Amino acid sequence: MVSHAIELGAALEPLLIEINEDMVRKYGEVSGDFNPIHFDDRASKEKGFPAKIIHGMLTMAIASNIVEPYLQKGYWVKTYEMKFKAPVLVGETISIKGTIASVEKESLTFEINVSSTTYPQVAKSKIVLHVYK
Repeated sequence: MVSHAIELGAALEPLLIEINEDMVRKYGEVSGDFNPIHFDDRASKEKGFPAKIIHGMLTMAIASNIVEPYLQKGYWVKTYEMKFKAPVLVGETISIKGTIASVEKESLTFEINVSSTTYPQVAKSKIVLHVYK
């Protein structure tokens, strides 16, 4: 059962997010990263990808949405690390799932897994939230 309970092993509410070209374009504008592999199929294929791929940091930003309910409860992001395993293709839907891996007096640690239609594991991350004082 998925919940927002603060208990070790609790599953987070999973997210399914479709990645569209507008998201990639806007991220490119904000980040200044206009690498053609994000915007042009031919350039992506020349680099060995099956199609345009999204920015890794966009994947990371989207995946962080899974802890939003805890941010509403008075926590802030202390650390966030992600290991990228495979690219996300523009137009795919990504699945974000997570669990509470550690409960401390003033912090929570979450383990997050991101998958896509093409790849069973796109990224794996750890997010540590700390309570406001």
